[in-house]
Amino acid sequence: MVIISNLQDIVEHLKYSFQLGGQNNSNSRVAGLLLAQPNNYTKDEILSGIDYFHIRSGKTIDFFCIGYQTESFGRDLPVVTNVDGQDWFFNAQIFNTLRGEIEHITKWKYSGSVELVLFNSYLDDDKNEVKLDFSDSLSIDLKKAKDDKLISSAGEVFEQIISIAENIETDNPTKEMSIKLIGKTGKKSLVNILFNLLPQSIQNDTRKIYMYGTENYNR
Repeated sequence: MVIISNLQDIVEHLKYSFQLGGQNNSNSRVAGLLLAQPNNYTKDEILSGIDYFHIRSGKTIDFFCIGYQTESFGRDLPVVTNVDGQDWFFNAQIFNTLRGEIEHITKWKYSGSVELVLFNSYLDDDKNEVKLDFSDSLSIDLKKAKDDKLISSAGEVFEQIISIAENIETDNPTKEMSIKLIGKTGKKSLVNILFNLLPQSIQNDTRKIYMYGTENYNR
């Protein structure tokens, strides 16, 4: 779980992450943008477990927490959570500025909900530059998915994503992530069909498959 103030912070942190490793392909890496204003859902589903998500993700995958700041940048704001012994604050101005910057460089549009956007990054060894690639991105509306009973919790999604990221094998990690998330759901769908469960169950699993599909947000 990473705090940032601007898009360049993402690039610089990913440079550092490429050096540390943590995903199998040394020149491609999946990362996530977490847009989660501190509403009741965020407090219950994400902030309550964010210290664990921070430890669990380790050097495997970076989740950039949009709008969250440490004490240096939030002295006049209320504390919303504590991560690794450090107080975190939520700065709505930084959240909105970064939201606008992300929408400007991509075709993605913020829904106003609690969203996790997974994207690829690539390291150019010769130039020591990191490129952000949104051509195969996943945008997961965590709150809507929970409300629609497509997931049991946000923690379930984070755990699956981290587990898959630990074993990434291709140079298109978000596509691999999508296929593996759909694969887990697809098996459940097949079980539902075989045991003739309620049609609503089958519909929900079909919607899960759609939820984990990638989109091209590159401009």
